Amino acid sequence: MDPYKLARQNSAILKVLSEVVTVDVKDPRVGFVSINEVRLNRDQTVAEIFFSVLGEEQDKRDSLRGLKKAKGFLQSRLGDILHLRYTPDLHFVLDDAVERGLGIDAILADLEQGGEFEGEVARRAARTFDSLIPPTDLMAALANAELVWVVPHWNPDPDAMGSALALTAALETAGKEAVTLGYPDPPAGFETLPGMADILLSTDAAEAYQEAAPDLVVMVDCHRLDRAEDLAQVLERIPAAWCIDHHLVEGNPLPGWIEPLASSASLLVMRVIEELGAGDDPGEPNFDLDLDMAACIYAGLVTDTGGFRFPNTLPLTFEAAERLARTGIDTADIAEQVLHRRSRPGMELLKRVMATFAFHADGAIVSLRADLEMLAETGTHMSDTEGFVNLATAVDGVRFAVFMKERIDGLWRISLRAMGDGDVQTVASMYGGGGHKLAAGCTVEGDPEEVLAELLDALRPQLGG
Repeated sequence: MDPYKLARQNSAILKVLSEVVTVDVKDPRVGFVSINEVRLNRDQTVAEIFFSVLGEEQDKRDSLRGLKKAKGFLQSRLGDILHLRYTPDLHFVLDDAVERGLGIDAILADLEQGGEFEGEVARRAARTFDSLIPPTDLMAALANAELVWVVPHWNPDPDAMGSALALTAALETAGKEAVTLGYPDPPAGFETLPGMADILLSTDAAEAYQEAAPDLVVMVDCHRLDRAEDLAQVLERIPAAWCIDHHLVEGNPLPGWIEPLASSASLLVMRVIEELGAGDDPGEPNFDLDLDMAACIYAGLVTDTGGFRFPNTLPLTFEAAERLARTGIDTADIAEQVLHRRSRPGMELLKRVMATFAFHADGAIVSLRADLEMLAETGTHMSDTEGFVNLATAVDGVRFAVFMKERIDGLWRISLRAMGDGDVQTVASMYGGGGHKLAAGCTVEGDPEEVLAELLDALRPQLGG
């Protein structure tokens, strides 16, 4: 984004907030507050608000709590006054550097510290875990709900399932009634995730809805109801639906929180849980991550980063991992269960899938396939293919991997992977899918050979030559 346009937006937000805080905020805790600086991030989703307070340390702490409590009101007023289509989340930061000089050197230093002269890699590296701030509207929806269904996508990986289980446990701790929905035939290792024994199977969802209809559904690691497959017919009856996802998406996703910077959906859920348990005011829930929540979140984090090997592993990823490890979870055992465990039938399926490996474009693209016949022969389920595509990306010279998984006759779930500077998200979006540049997915109907040929044609332009 043009840095001069960004500076003008920062200035406009500063001017409006300074007036609104002074005139409209009635919270007595917000004392002599001065808004010193506003820093919008590059995609304008978060605005850091640096403020100072005239008074003692207790006055500063009280003012910070008051501003956080008024955040929803301030965001609403900001959007109304500036006619913003999307209002950034406000993150209040106590500024103890009011005495900074106003000379050119100091101004340049501030610009440099804000990332104006840094590249995208440096800015991503500078982001902290706490800079991932759950949207106010999402937190309000959770606070106001009485019965919540938390739902991962069909054929969930440990990130989707772990996120759902952790959020359900946190909502119950916060005094809500919450249920995790799951699907039959989960892959090996899932039974070790805390809470799996209590999930509501998708096959029983319609009956459960009749007995006690939820007022909110939260999709985790998933931005659309139809990614819950047949379960979507039940979910569509629920009055409100939100999502928590870290995949780039096309079209019209559910309202909620989509943050591609996060290494996994479980990290976003972790921040939501921290906000749920913050207890800033009397009567609000006050709790920390417990061992079960932390174990589920870590399962999602370690798998979606490939054991911290994938490029989505950032400094904030390790910051979150450290917090999780400090709860006392057995990180080695969790990684072993969700990354490396296979059933014997699953290994038989792997043998058949590896026999389908085919190389294209002089070895730059590899394709593999799992069909219904293979599943029937081995007595396995599509969930047993989790992680197979990573074997393809490990081959020397491969830049793209295409894994075709037969959902029903003629309907294929496509997992795409890229190495280096490749981009599979744009290809997935052509079919209504989404994801990240290096990992994306979509669903395509048609003859498998014709579908593969289309995907190869879509990928070849990125190979050059």
